[in-house]
Amino acid sequence: MTEENESNWVLVGSIGDQMSADFAKEVLGSYKIPAVVISKSGYFGQMGLTLTNIYKPGQGLFEVSVPENHVPEAVGILDMVLGDNWQREVN
Repeated sequence: MTEENESNWVLVGSIGDQMSADFAKEVLGSYKIPAVVISKSGYFGQMGLTLTNIYKPGQGLFEVSVPENHVPEAVGILDMVLGDNWQREVN
């Protein structure tokens, strides 16, 4: 079992569009940070299937989680590459 499998995963923030979410995951991966991006809008497969957003307006539709031990680095990277295009969940 790898260290990431044994770690607690933490939601670091949300992103409002698929292209930025895909970019965030790719950039984190380039820094060797495992990341999981989950859609809150009903995303299925590569093409996606947009369903009615049941969350309040202004929330990002894609949630980004990383292992707990990577949170500070991941937040810094996402701030650098996405700026205001993401909403941070952790301090």
